[in-house]
Amino acid sequence: MSPGPSPGPGRLMLVCHTSGFYPKPIWVMWMRGEQEQQGTQRSDVLPNDDGTWYLQVSLDVETSEASGLSCRVRHSSLRGQDIILYWDHHCSVGWIILAVIVPLVLLTGLAFWLRKHWWIHSSPFGKRSQQLKSSGHM
Repeated sequence: MSPGPSPGPGRLMLVCHTSGFYPKPIWVMWMRGEQEQQGTQRSDVLPNDDGTWYLQVSLDVETSEASGLSCRVRHSSLRGQDIILYWDHHCSVGWIILAVIVPLVLLTGLAFWLRKHWWIHSSPFGKRSQQLKSSGHM
């Protein structure tokens, strides 16, 4: 699942990608609970290079109404066990990634600062540079 191009202010294009399935017949629909969402748009079922198939299903919704939506996939290979992907969970992945990246960036900055700080105070070259700076010879 992914957001598609914005259809306008206050709106989202939700896109559910299904790929690598065989045989060709498949049912994919945007749902709210057990209710099929009107306005769901299907691309053609297209072939992949490996003989499997690809389908994209999208839904244009108001941003405030995206919560609670899911993409439901029904295919013979699933033996009666539909795949249900919830949009809310997809969005939370972005927050999880952000929560991991921000601390990593901060820790990297801290590591560079500590390395520089250590080099200035521990290295003979760093001490000499500090002495020259404080005496005004640099």
